[in-house]
Amino acid sequence: MNRHRPLRSLAILALLPLLGVVFWLTAVVASSIPSLLVVDVNVHGLTLATYAGDSAQRVAPLSLRVLDDANQDALKPAMPTPTPGRSVATPKPAASLSPTPTPRPVPSPLPTPSSPLPLPTPSATPGWATIAGQVIDSQTRLPIAGAAVSVNPGGQAALTDINGNFSLSVSPGTSTVTAKATGYGSASQTVTVNGGQKTNVVFRLASVTAFGSLSGSVTDSLSKAPIVGATVSLSDGMVRVTDVNGNFSFAIVLSGSYTLTVSAVGYVTQSQVVTVKTGHATSVQISLART
Repeated sequence: MNRHRPLRSLAILALLPLLGVVFWLTAVVASSIPSLLVVDVNVHGLTLATYAGDSAQRVAPLSLRVLDDANQDALKPAMPTPTPGRSVATPKPAASLSPTPTPRPVPSPLPTPSSPLPLPTPSATPGWATIAGQVIDSQTRLPIAGAAVSVNPGGQAALTDINGNFSLSVSPGTSTVTAKATGYGSASQTVTVNGGQKTNVVFRLASVTAFGSLSGSVTDSLSKAPIVGATVSLSDGMVRVTDVNGNFSFAIVLSGSYTLTVSAVGYVTQSQVVTVKTGHATSVQISLART
């Protein structure tokens, strides 16, 4: 075995020049091929490069950063690469969807009249008138609260206050004013009032619940002849004058006691107390003596 080892070593040494010649021939043949193409990796994409001796391109080194950049470029939308000799169409801007505003016509000013038009003169309207007053008891002269006062025509109405007062706005002219209250008879008056003026009236209502009547006659104490024109008055203020037969009458008198006074020309004045009862007619006879 030991005798063959030097022979092997010599054989290997003899083959080394032969292998060098083979590699040199291979390199010469490879450099003589002008169109040997290889794949060139570029960060902007994949392109072709040549290993020909006159090629100025160099193959980019393959590294992880290059591969990451290539992947990011691949995800981006590809831009068209202009080709020599061909014109690339430039994209036109999209048309705006918003409508173009149309200018509004400017109105021309109206012609100004040379002289102002005459305005109609309003006719004078008559103002309202006022009817005011008070409603009282005809016997006691006390105010009647809550009495209803109305005007015809017109239909205005009002209630008296605690003092028996009222006030109504009416149209100018002649109106009929009526007053009435619970437990009393009604009374009416005709009133004429001009525009802007105020007229006062007083209503004396007679009670229909607590009243009586008083009547009588006045005669001469000697001749028994009736005395005409004698004055008969009650202490509440009511006054009557005797007729041709010497008679007098108080149709409605609030029930109660009164002082009745009778006087006549040429006679002595006489007074006496009379009592009027509710629902009763009281009668008295008065005789006057001559002076």
